[in-house]
Amino acid sequence: MHKEVQQFRDFLESKGLKNTRGRKIILRELEDRKNHFNAESLYSSLTQKGTRVSKPTIYRTLKLLERFRLIERFDIKKNCFYYEPISQKKDHGHLICEQCGKIMDFSSNGVELLKSEIARDKDFKLDNISIQAFGVCRDCQRASKNKNGTSLEMKV
Repeated sequence: MHKEVQQFRDFLESKGLKNTRGRKIILRELEDRKNHFNAESLYSSLTQKGTRVSKPTIYRTLKLLERFRLIERFDIKKNCFYYEPISQKKDHGHLICEQCGKIMDFSSNGVELLKSEIARDKDFKLDNISIQAFGVCRDCQRASKNKNGTSLEMKV
């Protein structure tokens, strides 16, 4: 992500925007991240480390990073957006638990096949494909089974 960070700095400069202390802190934090995150978890992580960056700075910086395609935003239907670094992006999808909000990556040869099929059939050059599948994770299924004594049926 180091090359992308320099490109982001160049982008800021070309738009007349400053590479502020807050933006540098956020970029440094995201370089080390390997998992999905939202603005609140990023704020909490920085606060726990004793680093002060305001929430508005975080939200504005995330918008810029998304615009520059260093992060990808996705909606998990929990009234907030989650992000993942593009550097972590390979052809994969997200399994999203509708009960606890857990996000798990999955990959499958089917994703690449789907991408190829769409590109071929529609004569369309795809850069990436985003798949989100909503359901109930194993932990929530077990918790529900233990509470009710019966199994939770999966919705498809």
